[in-house]
Amino acid sequence: MKIAVVTDSGSGLTQQEAKAKGLFYLPLQIVDNEKTYLDGVDVGIEEIFSMIKEGKMLKTSLPPLGLVENMFKKMKTDGYEHIICISLTAGISSTMQSIMIAAEEAKMPISCVECYSTCYIQQYLAMAAKRLVDEGIELEVILQRLQESITHSNTLIVPDDLDHLKRGGRLTPVAAALGGMLKIKPILQLNETSQGKIDTFAKVRTMSKALQNAVDSFEKEGIDENYILVVLHTDALETAEQLKEMYFNKYPHHETIFGYIGPVISVHTGIGCVGLQYIKKV
Repeated sequence: MKIAVVTDSGSGLTQQEAKAKGLFYLPLQIVDNEKTYLDGVDVGIEEIFSMIKEGKMLKTSLPPLGLVENMFKKMKTDGYEHIICISLTAGISSTMQSIMIAAEEAKMPISCVECYSTCYIQQYLAMAAKRLVDEGIELEVILQRLQESITHSNTLIVPDDLDHLKRGGRLTPVAAALGGMLKIKPILQLNETSQGKIDTFAKVRTMSKALQNAVDSFEKEGIDENYILVVLHTDALETAEQLKEMYFNKYPHHETIFGYIGPVISVHTGIGCVGLQYIKKV
């Protein structure tokens, strides 16, 4: 069976990077007043950081429906028989739903994998799916292996403030209510337990305590050398470096990833956010 693997720009990949990995790529849209950018195609992370710092009220939108439909029709013409799609979680975006509708219109069979997260976890699952497809693994087995890793994954987020996430409506009501509390540094979670919604994990008084709490909580979850560890940030290098030292030094023999939260997610987290993830290798 000829299988295509699709992901979107929530993965943090650019269109060029996704193509180099053999992945089909759907860019979400970033809107600045009347100007619309295709994430990972005609706008990058540094430009988004600059816009946020300038106080621009950026919004995000789904990948253009026509672009999705045309991609799937071309896949069908090119002989693809099935799509594995790893999009950002349905808990914070309708992207997965729109992709499923487009696949139905194009009469392309599709398996949408709910990763209950985004950023590197989403990217890793897409790359793993592509590797398994290339190895000739059966579709059902690929989906089972991806699900096993998703079950053993987690994302914690420590934003500098909640204003961007509240404005975008990406928080649960309880988490959003934290925005009005003084001197509280919330730790937010995004995982299977929260059903892909951004929910409160813990509340502490300082950033350093928030970072330590997050790292300590992961230590209790039995992470071994079969896991990939991730630290990402939105233009918060000093804090991210601190988190990196605290997190990665606990696991000196693990595979680690350090970098930026992608543009479309950064629009919602705002500047100064750090996040840590782990995922069991597929």
